[in-house]
Amino acid sequence: MDYKSAGPVLVPTPHNGVLSVSEHSLHNSSGSDDLSSLPAGYPTQLGRSFAWTGAQSDHELRFIYNLTETELVEIRSAKDQFKARELDGDLVNRENFPLPTLGPKLDELSEDLYNSTGLCIIRGVDPQEYCVEDLTIIWLGIQAYIADRRGCQDHRGNMLVHIIADNSSETKQGHHRHSTSAISFHNEEAGDVVAWLTRSTATTGGKCIVASVYTVYNILAAHRPDIIRTLAKSDWPFAL
Repeated sequence: MDYKSAGPVLVPTPHNGVLSVSEHSLHNSSGSDDLSSLPAGYPTQLGRSFAWTGAQSDHELRFIYNLTETELVEIRSAKDQFKARELDGDLVNRENFPLPTLGPKLDELSEDLYNSTGLCIIRGVDPQEYCVEDLTIIWLGIQAYIADRRGCQDHRGNMLVHIIADNSSETKQGHHRHSTSAISFHNEEAGDVVAWLTRSTATTGGKCIVASVYTVYNILAAHRPDIIRTLAKSDWPFAL
């Protein structure tokens, strides 16, 4: 899989991916502990555009944006302008990483992330053309147009982490960032938007599968409201 095709795989769901959704349909719950009903005030359905499924016929093109040659030249120029300022990489922002042509498109993708599909894949930057430092600056520069704040990834305060196979210790081998074993579906704990940069792909395996949490919620609300009741409890432990 090369830099023009890397990205997450979309998961199909039952019923041919058809969900009847209503943005503000609320469940009339009495507030009792009846496990066959949703907690009081919880909607029976969420979504519209957020509740997509892998079975939708246009799901591939819907989430992917392929950079043009003009935009790639612009990205390289923005990287050079930022480096000329001799600033630390974490200071990259819209002002010092100018993208006059691509910027408005990234604004559209940001709007889509927050208020529509919630997912996008940007393709076209060849990792082999840049050193790790330059590639990271480019990644952060593009991110600055999508979300202008960065969240901590762990208790050390790291805002950038590497997902790479590492069996140097039992602790690292057991962590999902470094393990080569399959991990279960999960949601990320830090930030509103999670950004991944694919620098290289595994010889075998390495697929990343994503699914819409809105669709998951809608299915659970319809068929297993008891699970939503469990998830809605306030006694869940949390740790970075």
